[in-house]
Amino acid sequence: MAFWLYSKNQHQYQRLSPIKLTGKGGLLATFLHKHAGEDTPYAWELTPAELIAFIDPTLDPTAHEVVIDMLPESFTEVSLYRVTSLRGVSEFDETDLVLACRILFQGRTKVPSDSFKQAFCVEDCPSDRQMVEAFRLTGGIASGKYLWAKPKMDIGAAICPAKSK
Repeated sequence: MAFWLYSKNQHQYQRLSPIKLTGKGGLLATFLHKHAGEDTPYAWELTPAELIAFIDPTLDPTAHEVVIDMLPESFTEVSLYRVTSLRGVSEFDETDLVLACRILFQGRTKVPSDSFKQAFCVEDCPSDRQMVEAFRLTGGIASGKYLWAKPKMDIGAAICPAKSK
């Protein structure tokens, strides 16, 4: 699983750069350290616009997406999801996270997957269903290594039905 920043222009997507969420220099560690004075447990949420502003405040959040590549090593299939929210509850040295996302593109392509992922067009969203996955981060508002870990409650992922509009 890899996180990427994409630019988007209507239905056209272009991969820009990888996003480093974990590690002591990652976005999550930097974000959590800004809240070191908060009482614990500290509940928080990052929307796509907030994530993009955190990556680079000069970027237009309406023209960019945070995308998860679920099959970064695949040569024949593509499974890309756009992040819809990242929510967490942080203690001093650990964080429980829930990542919510929606399918951007999934399936086989006519070109090698890495070539496709560089730039592609998606006319319609394949589904309004939301995928939710639980994680744990080995870091909190004060300290840690800030690496992914198995959540305390191993609930895995869930596909949620689309909301009625």
